[in-house]
Amino acid sequence: MTVGIVSRDLVETREAVRTLVELSELTKTYGPTCANDRVSLTIARGEIIGLVGGNGAGKSTLMRMLSGETAPDSGTITFSNKQQAAGGHYHAGEAQNRGIRIVHQELSLCDNLTVAENFYLEAPEGAKGMPGWRGIYRDRARAALEAVFPGADVNVDEQVSNLSIAVRQMVEIARALTAPGAEIVILDEPTSSLALDRSQQLRAYVRRRAAEGLAFIFISHKLHEIMDVASRVVVMRNGRVVWEGETGEASVARLVSLMGGDASLKARREREAAPDIGPGRPMVRLTGRMGEDQSGEIILHAGEIVGLAGLEGSGQRDLLHAIFSGLGDAGVALERGVTASFVSGDRQREGVFPLWNVLENISVSRIAGCSGLSLVNRREEIAAATPAAERIRLDTGRLRSGILDLSGGNQQKALVARALACDAPVILLDDPTRGVDVAAKQDFYAVVAEIARAGRLVIWYSTEDLEFLECDRVLVFSHGRVNRELAGDAIGEKAIVDASFERAGDGKQGAARKAQKTRSRTAERLVESAPFVSLAVVIAAMAWANPTSLSPFGLDLLLSPALSLVLVALGQMFIIGGSEIDLGAGAFAGVINVLSATLLVGQPGLGALSIAALLVIYAGLGALIQARRIPAIVVTLGASFIWLGIGYTLQPTPGGSSPEWLTAIFSVSFPLAPTSIIFILITGLIAWFVNRTPVGVALRAFGNNPQAMARSGWSPIRYATIRYLFSGLFILAAGLSLTAINTASDINSGNSYTLLSVAAVVIGGCSLFGGRISPVGVVAGAITLSLIGALLGMLNVNSDYNAAVQGLLLLVILAFRALVARGGEEE
Repeated sequence: MTVGIVSRDLVETREAVRTLVELSELTKTYGPTCANDRVSLTIARGEIIGLVGGNGAGKSTLMRMLSGETAPDSGTITFSNKQQAAGGHYHAGEAQNRGIRIVHQELSLCDNLTVAENFYLEAPEGAKGMPGWRGIYRDRARAALEAVFPGADVNVDEQVSNLSIAVRQMVEIARALTAPGAEIVILDEPTSSLALDRSQQLRAYVRRRAAEGLAFIFISHKLHEIMDVASRVVVMRNGRVVWEGETGEASVARLVSLMGGDASLKARREREAAPDIGPGRPMVRLTGRMGEDQSGEIILHAGEIVGLAGLEGSGQRDLLHAIFSGLGDAGVALERGVTASFVSGDRQREGVFPLWNVLENISVSRIAGCSGLSLVNRREEIAAATPAAERIRLDTGRLRSGILDLSGGNQQKALVARALACDAPVILLDDPTRGVDVAAKQDFYAVVAEIARAGRLVIWYSTEDLEFLECDRVLVFSHGRVNRELAGDAIGEKAIVDASFERAGDGKQGAARKAQKTRSRTAERLVESAPFVSLAVVIAAMAWANPTSLSPFGLDLLLSPALSLVLVALGQMFIIGGSEIDLGAGAFAGVINVLSATLLVGQPGLGALSIAALLVIYAGLGALIQARRIPAIVVTLGASFIWLGIGYTLQPTPGGSSPEWLTAIFSVSFPLAPTSIIFILITGLIAWFVNRTPVGVALRAFGNNPQAMARSGWSPIRYATIRYLFSGLFILAAGLSLTAINTASDINSGNSYTLLSVAAVVIGGCSLFGGRISPVGVVAGAITLSLIGALLGMLNVNSDYNAAVQGLLLLVILAFRALVARGGEEE
């Protein structure tokens, strides 16, 4: 008896040691919707849990609570037998510290950064005190990608935006799986964009790491993958766990039944049973895309379902975009009057409108086909959207909900409903069932068959070869060309895989891809060179008008006023890098100008303290914007009135003087170059250095994808404060430079700098949408804008035209960039 008790205690102790986390009675509701209803789950070391369920079953909500992104309404999370309150201080950062990593269904990379820089964001501790930190993360990224996906050969210095969605998914998976200190890795639809071989590599790696003690939660609608990799399966439905057990106790058919679906290919059988009415009228003609035969033509007809198969990135998506754009792409011709509707599998980049509700997301294509002056009738839109939503089992009661309130699979259903609601004769499907559950897929297949029977052409790209069994014809791509055309009984997984790996004009296509890449790089360099070309043109014009302007004295005289604008522009650059605009930048420079010419002269201690206090307040604007979710333009516009009020109170009219030490600093002479050039170079170098530091990378990441950064445990408030602190330091220096250069102060001295700084940032190659900055380009842009007034004076042109010429320069550069970008897209 005693032995039995000891044995039970031993077993319980061992199980406790193996247990990493226990979720107990977690509940989460959103309004009337209960996403999770008293869900409990235990995760043990070395376990691979296959978590399955239909769209909206509650899987993602449960994982968001585990990873600290969402606080549950009730229930607890226990780590290593020590109870941890689920709410309160438990957040994404805390979850990361406890070794929880998650790969979201919606990719969470920052596409403005390189692959290596994205690895830094996942594990920033490796960069502390390391001057060569970039090299460390390059090595980590290469090793991780090779370990998880052998032979992937991903360039870790490539910007993520230039990668295909499959490679981006590989990068996100690899960085999570190899993150230092990881104990539990959640993989949410990790193979949704991966080819079969990459999926197999991932599952093999997961099994190896599980044997080493790493725990996994593997979420997938590809149930054969769950059966292959999981040690235990948990099925959720309507926010509850309806079954869990060992994988050996389950089967694909049983899991589908538990989820509420039917695994049979009903749509395929219905199409085969339907009478053959022959091909309809031609809709799309493809020429020069059949292997090396440049004269061959492929005609796609109404009533057909045409699949686009092949390895990811072989040209299938390029063809879909060429058909949809209707811009007369070489080799693609739509019949007169034929239009296309597009359903993207990449919801974030090409799919949903995040600020709109579900109805508006469904109706947008239908509305686009109406007259531009016609009124939108909400009842008509509901009447058109409701049948489309019902056909794919999208809850019509959620039409007025925000699109992001839906699960990823239901968002995808909304995109499909969008295509159904409009009357375009061609439907383009770009991996439309990515992240969609089995039951919904069967509904979708039936809808596609119905669309074809109604006389519309469906062109379907998928990463799941089994889905091509639903097609009448399959065009298998390889290296940008159709390598083989399969029809009827010839369509099969083996035939598709074999044709995918055959070479179609390999040498010619390799050369074509290389040439296209070269053209793309050339276009990028042209865009990057725009601010420097404009500066060179202005300087050349000044030299022509007055050769002495290029003397050391002439340059110093011309560039001294430019220094202040350069500093304000660099400060504005950091704000715009965060996808915001500071409408009080010029006023802040003005108030610093006043303080430094008044208090800093008569009462140095009080003046220094006042300037420091204003800098702290300025940095706090970033925290206020984030904490209260107030638009930056509102906060900074309000702050501008405060800066102006302080300035007018201290000095109602221009006056004051520059402190001697400040004048001495800005009067230092350098033997090799004019003082103004040296100061401009120093400020530009400082901004460039900040941008290259780990902090600079994090700031650019927040500007590109703040949600992903918050998910990864980074503090939005902290980094918003840091962003405004950097900006404030540069603008503060601008205010001091105004005092030193003008030897006096005027609260209105910086008024023009606000808009000029925005123009300099845009001319310099930065993106107003955030995430992309160029310190060197901004310096060139600010100098160019500053010199325009001097150039007009040399040409005897009225100074009233100064603003007009500055604006014209900005428009010319923007038009040039748009032209280059359009040329790159057409190629």
